[in-house]
Amino acid sequence: MVNFRSEWRDLAGWAPYNLPLNTSSNQAAKLYDAALDQLAYYYNDPVLNGVGETMVRMLAEDPSFVAGNLLKHSMELFGSNSDPARVRFDEYCGTLDMAGLNHWETEHIAAVRCFYKEDLIGAMEKYSAISRQYPYDLHSFNFGYVLGLINGKTSYLRDVPLGVVDRYKPHMPHYGLVHGKLCFGHAEMGEYEEAKRCGDIALEAFPLDSWAVHAMAHTYENQSKPKEVVKMLDETSKHWTRGVCFSQHIHWHQANAHTQLGEYEAALTIYDTHVGHCARGGDVFPLSDASSLLMRLKVDGQKTGGREEILADLWSQHNDEFTSLFYDGHSAIAAAMVGDTSSLDTLLENMREFVAGDRSGWNKVVTSTHGVELVEGIRLMSGGDYTAATDKLLLCVPGVIKMMHGSKAQKSIFSIVLMHCALLSGTTEHLCAAEQHMKELMAWNKVSTLPPLQQRLWDKIQLQHSKH
Repeated sequence: MVNFRSEWRDLAGWAPYNLPLNTSSNQAAKLYDAALDQLAYYYNDPVLNGVGETMVRMLAEDPSFVAGNLLKHSMELFGSNSDPARVRFDEYCGTLDMAGLNHWETEHIAAVRCFYKEDLIGAMEKYSAISRQYPYDLHSFNFGYVLGLINGKTSYLRDVPLGVVDRYKPHMPHYGLVHGKLCFGHAEMGEYEEAKRCGDIALEAFPLDSWAVHAMAHTYENQSKPKEVVKMLDETSKHWTRGVCFSQHIHWHQANAHTQLGEYEAALTIYDTHVGHCARGGDVFPLSDASSLLMRLKVDGQKTGGREEILADLWSQHNDEFTSLFYDGHSAIAAAMVGDTSSLDTLLENMREFVAGDRSGWNKVVTSTHGVELVEGIRLMSGGDYTAATDKLLLCVPGVIKMMHGSKAQKSIFSIVLMHCALLSGTTEHLCAAEQHMKELMAWNKVSTLPPLQQRLWDKIQLQHSKH
């Protein structure tokens, strides 16, 4: 039976990887390895009681361990606007002898300072540069990579792992992981044969790599092959369901594929058992999965039995955070599904204040450029003004899906909303514009066919168009 690792690298074990850990504690070095492994593979080690407790134990072994402290502070500041986290980082930096730090540590501090300023582009560039110089630094590799996804910089999803993959050999920890990351990058770039090759390597090396399973799902999904998604996820479920910190998102892919195939009962069963259940915790990532899935079902003419009510209520608790337009867009969709124009108005008011305020960073750029129009369009859709909604969405959705946080599969919900509004608007101008938008998306994805749900919308648009 395949298992997650249980033996961790001590100082001697780290030596071949040329990372200047700067600790004398073997136990701290081992726990650093264990924390990185759990973060990389989305699981909680039962002996160490999860990644949070692992980091607590690590710093108890060596409170002055700089790499360990920076891992903790980067996790606290990543994707948040937390003043207490900033204070803790300032206090920590005040204890350091900056002149005594090595180059690797100094570069990591600079990267965390980018998080501090909400400069996610700067953090992405800094972590990616560290990864190129220190190819076995999983901390910088993971952040350089995931920030490519969050910043809408698709090429980073390929280029960050491509920059280190040749340095990893089959006997090394995370050999498969780097190939799994590269699989997803190739898939997002429309390089599907390379994606499949890298995914196969990753899953042969370590079948429990839930990111690699997820990357293979994208490889098929981006090519409009939902049957292959269902088949692959069914065949590998005994493995990816063990990575409990990410499995709910893979269940979203599974349910989405069933929706594409018109297997709505199966989609709703997965929703009730996994996707919606996880969303009840109130975290924005599972909430986005749940909201997207229900909106797809509703656009496809299915009844959702009021499941969206709890989502809209939970989203209302996040309508002043503005850490990602991706989440704010899904919050708007959830409110629109239940006709909660009050929450939409509050979100819009808060968003305008955010845009006018003194916060900075990539999300503010995206929100200022496209976010207000996106939420305004969804607000108009909620009120039944599909003509005005389509006018708004046509202005922003093409930019949203290329600048916003998220994968092509995730961001496709905004194109689906645009097509839905254009169909209900019914004007020749809007029907033509929706058709052109989908043609451009197919070209961007390097495919010649639409996913079945989008094809059903396309067929309705063309039928309506033929009546004009």
